Order: sequence, then structure tokens, then C-alpha cells
Amino acid sequence: MHPDPKGECDFIAEFTEPYATGVICELLGLPFERWRELADIAAEMGLALGVTFKKDLPTIEAATKRLFDYVEELVEARRAAPKDDFIGMLIKANEDKSQLSDQELLDMIVLAIFGGIDTTRNQLGLAMATFIEHPEQWALLAEQPELGRAAVEEVMRVRPTVTWVTREAVEDFTYNDTPIEKGTTLHLFSQSATSDPRVFDDASFDITAERKPHFGFGGGAHHCLGHFIARGDMTEALKLLSQRLKNPRFNGEVEWLPDSGNTGAVWMPIAFDPA
Repeated sequence: MHPDPKGECDFIAEFTEPYATGVICELLGLPFERWRELADIAAEMGLALGVTFKKDLPTIEAATKRLFDYVEELVEARRAAPKDDFIGMLIKANEDKSQLSDQELLDMIVLAIFGGIDTTRNQLGLAMATFIEHPEQWALLAEQPELGRAAVEEVMRVRPTVTWVTREAVEDFTYNDTPIEKGTTLHLFSQSATSDPRVFDDASFDITAERKPHFGFGGGAHHCLGHFIARGDMTEALKLLSQRLKNPRFNGEVEWLPDSGNTGAVWMPIAFDPA
């Protein structure tokens, strides 16, 4: 989970994947020795949010089945040996089926694992890429690690893993003189909204600037329930990395997921000066 002290690594495979997965394993009481399997499953399930969905459907369905099978085994094991943790609380709530059904129990655990790993891994990779493109901001964060939380918010404003959200119109309506019929699929470009020059006098990347809220965690009824966890572990990661990795730069070609609804780096070779 530590970048190579020699000064180079694949930032995704050697940091963001084990880090994001390790946090979820710790929070949910999962065995860390299975982190690689869980990270791979989350990455394959994440393809469901991209523009290559149809091509990737067999991979997505197989990964989803693997995770549900794992969670079913996990719930059975926890029923036999209860623990006082997040999953334990869900299992206890499941005793009243009207409060939490068996399917809802599985769904919540699956979403907690998938969402906690996939989006955090992608967002940390996007954060590093953004700071490599703005080295003065990385140096500033190293000097003032208390800006870690602000750095997370600013990265998510300019380079979020969730670039748009998709909704379906439930009734006919008109928006800005554009008629939209019931049943129309709408892609709402949340990334564009947080760099709109009509709203931001200066939308350039600046971790010291005061900004309007971004939409990286959604909003309203669909606001991400895990945002506190994601904000916390990404804040700590950026604070520590800025202290230990000086002058980070790309060390080869980066391989990216499609720049679509859920994006990020698949492979990010970087070099740096160890602190």
C-alpha cells in the first residue's frame, strides 16, 4: 500500500486500489487478505456506469453475481458469529423484515462495498493527475496539509469521477424553452456545472479558493450516504501523500476509462522524489 521508495509506482495498483479497499474492509469488518478480489470485482461492476456498458455487460453481470455470492456467505457467517459493527447492525435490523428485507440487506452491503471502493479509487487517481498538472498546488498542500479537505472538494469540482448523472423524465415538461417528453433519458453534466463561467469568476484549480458546493456526491434524495467516509479517507490520503511524494510526474502513458459517467485511471505510472 506504500509507493515505491525508489521513486516510481503505478499509482492505481500500488496505492489507490489497496488504500480504498482497505478502508472499506476496515469499516465493514471484511478480511483484508481478500482486498485484491474485492477491488477487481468493484472495478468490473463500475463498467456499468460507463459508455461501453453494452460491450461490458457480461463482465458486469459476472462481477455483480460474484459480489452478491460473497455477501450472502458473509451474512451467513455473521449470523453464526455476530459482531457489533455496521454489518451487524444491518443484520439486526433485518430481524424485522418490514424494516429491512433480506434483499435490501444484501443490496445495502453490496452497494457499500462497491461504492466505497470503486469511486474512491477513481477519485484519488484523478486527484493525483490533477495535482501533477498543477505542481504549485501540490507544493502548497505539502506546506499546508490542513488544506487536505479543501483539496478533496476542489479536485471533485474540476475532475470528478462522476462526470454526469442520468435520470428519466417522469412527466412532460419544458426547460429553457426545450420540450422534454415523459420517458426521455437525460444526462445531467454535473462536472460542467461546477466550472460554468457564468457562476465562477475564476474556475481555475485552486485549493485555497472558496467555492459553491459541487455535485460530486449527487444531491437531494440521491445524495451519497457514504460521502463522509469518502471525504475523510481521501483527505487523509492527500495530506500524507503530499508529505511523502515530492514533485510527482507521469512516468509513462496513463490508461483511462472512457471519460463518461464514471471515469478514472486504469493504470497511472508516476515518478516522484521520495521525502
